[in-house]
Amino acid sequence: MTLGQALRAGAAMPLLLLLSLAVLAQALERAFAYARLRLPSDLWERMRQRLASGDRLGALALARRDASPVGAALAALLALETADAERLVEAFQVHRQRLSLALNRRVGLFGTASFIAPLVGLLGTVLGIMRAFHDLAAAGSGGPAVVAAGISEALVSKAFVIGVAVAAAFLYNCFTLASRQRLGTADLWVLELAELLGSKRGL
Repeated sequence: MTLGQALRAGAAMPLLLLLSLAVLAQALERAFAYARLRLPSDLWERMRQRLASGDRLGALALARRDASPVGAALAALLALETADAERLVEAFQVHRQRLSLALNRRVGLFGTASFIAPLVGLLGTVLGIMRAFHDLAAAGSGGPAVVAAGISEALVSKAFVIGVAVAAAFLYNCFTLASRQRLGTADLWVLELAELLGSKRGL
């Protein structure tokens, strides 16, 4: 089906196409954003080795050379020159909030789309059935050919909306779970950082 045929398939189709394009654009934007907001696992492994050996300044130098938000957060925590776990966790909350906002920006669009799409599809179905009955009444006699256009409009809208709703719900769950995983990992790193610094309190 071409774009022109899809637009002519029903009154609700232009709205569904716009909604699907918005979901696709947001998915691409979030994919690029998540690539930029990566968790520097290699950096943390090198920092952990430095901290385990008591080289706090070496770990700080490594963190400062990393361009990721988590790397900047770890550098800021090490620069505090404290080994108090409660103080480090409290100081990390500002960085965590920034990371959470960056990860979850406009992710709600997927949830909204998965909720709105079935309603728009229902509208398309109702309009298609209304068209079928209108054509039947205008023709004055029954027959499959009379109602075929209206039924086709209803079915096309229904099939398209299912695809949009499923894709939007899938993307919402993927990005939400990825955000939770990254924030949870960052929290774990901060707790490990506090533990390592506490074990080397005299350094």
